[in-house]
Amino acid sequence: MAITINSNRCPENHPCPSVRVCPVNALSQKGYKAPTVNAETCLECDKCVNYCPMGALQNLK
Repeated sequence: MAITINSNRCPENHPCPSVRVCPVNALSQKGYKAPTVNAETCLECDKCVNYCPMGALQNLK
């Protein structure tokens, strides 16, 4: 899994905007907690990484 969540950068106080831009629904969020990545589904397209306004999503390619 190359996409990681830096929970120190995620404010965890809102619906994550990056969840809705994932073309394969690999990101999920419970309540307002930091999202999680399903590594089996993730294409590592970086759409979520580029869309995250806080820079909490990172691709460690």
